[in-house]
Amino acid sequence: MSKSTSPYHEKLLHWIWENRHFNFRNLKTVDGQKVWIHNTGHINKSDGPDFLSAEITIENLRWFGNIELHWSLSDWKAHNHHTDPGFDNVILHVVFNSTECQSFRSDKTQIPTLCLAPYFSQPLQSFLKQYQSKPELPCAGQLSFISDEAFAQQLQKAHKEYFEEKVDDLLAFYDASLPPSRGWIKMLITGLLDGLGISHNRYQMRELANLLYKENIDTFSKNAFRIRAIKLSGINTDSKNTIQESIKWNHKGCRPGNHPRLRIQQGTELFWQIHHCPFEEWLQNSPKELWQDLLDEIQTKPSVGQERASILFGTVFLPSMYFLGNLFFKEELKNHCWSLWQKHEAHIPSSLLKLFDNTDVSPSLYKQKLGSIYQLRSYCRPRNCQDCKVFKSVISS
Repeated sequence: MSKSTSPYHEKLLHWIWENRHFNFRNLKTVDGQKVWIHNTGHINKSDGPDFLSAEITIENLRWFGNIELHWSLSDWKAHNHHTDPGFDNVILHVVFNSTECQSFRSDKTQIPTLCLAPYFSQPLQSFLKQYQSKPELPCAGQLSFISDEAFAQQLQKAHKEYFEEKVDDLLAFYDASLPPSRGWIKMLITGLLDGLGISHNRYQMRELANLLYKENIDTFSKNAFRIRAIKLSGINTDSKNTIQESIKWNHKGCRPGNHPRLRIQQGTELFWQIHHCPFEEWLQNSPKELWQDLLDEIQTKPSVGQERASILFGTVFLPSMYFLGNLFFKEELKNHCWSLWQKHEAHIPSSLLKLFDNTDVSPSLYKQKLGSIYQLRSYCRPRNCQDCKVFKSVISS
């Protein structure tokens, strides 16, 4: 199926159809035939029409077959359904809005068309109009009509999903060939160096972590290990003497506080400290105290910085400690990490959350919540409105 030029995602229309968020009484096709929807069908997760095994009546004739939904009637032809026999069993073409009335199967027979727009509730019509004019954050003009509670509930949902995602992401750094304790330590170290590399040098910092793991760490002092890391990184050598040409450090656009040389030294000190921490301390001590102890051991100046430290604590350290609790069946540790995550306030760059500034929602709800980043990335920007509590609150108001 070719990509539609519509600013909408069809899955939003699918959700509206599946949940019957329209007035399904007194329906008529665009050419005036009466329509009764007995069964909207079940959504098709494979190729072919959007909904399968639907049951409808048009005038006095009962139909059993499939339903195809588009935002515009012209999408039928744009997606080449008019030449695809796989769509010949479509009994109703449902569109958002159209002044046209004709779409045809591959055998040239005409398919009845139902335009949904006249049957939407006023709040939904208003939302879709806003969606058309400001697709990046379509609910911005609607939020003054709903309570902050709906936004807070959605943000809590996003906050939880983000934590679960970060725990899952750490699996990529877990080396199952090592004993569990060593595999977890390697995972934590790699995750932290990856986080220090955001946004220009994540891959490079992970590569450096792998190189450092080949060293005999116990033979180095902290300072000697830091010097060794700088040498392995090749960051101070010319093109003729580079130790590891595979690490291509990105200096472009890096602020002084995020320069790779600085992050390498900070990451190496964290590496050394984590490696030398008795493992039982990770299982017994408070995650918050352990994190502060790690930060206090960084001698490189300037240090990690409050903004980056708070983000690393939320997106790497707490998920790692939760993972540890899961690995060693420590429910108390898992519960403690989850509680800290729920309360955690991060110093998030305001530029990442500027879309929310266009709403009437209190900044106190989202300014320091890491779930706000996930909300924008997984719901707002990809326009997954059908899964969002804010959207559902708008259309039910």
